[in-house]
Amino acid sequence: MSQLVYSGKSSLIQDFILKTEPVFLTSDAHEMSCYVCKKGIHDGVSLTAKTLDSKNVMLCEKHFE
Repeated sequence: MSQLVYSGKSSLIQDFILKTEPVFLTSDAHEMSCYVCKKGIHDGVSLTAKTLDSKNVMLCEKHFE
């Protein structure tokens, strides 16, 4: 990042170099699949979220009612 400061007849140019260590992220994400038949979008089915017994689950078009 550079900054140019101009005041009257003089100017100042500053270059900022920010060095940071790389950050590696971790995730608990899992591939979505139907709660009943375990088919996923890679099998060509659409998935919809539904709450069953206070728990959110994914259901395919065959098992979603």
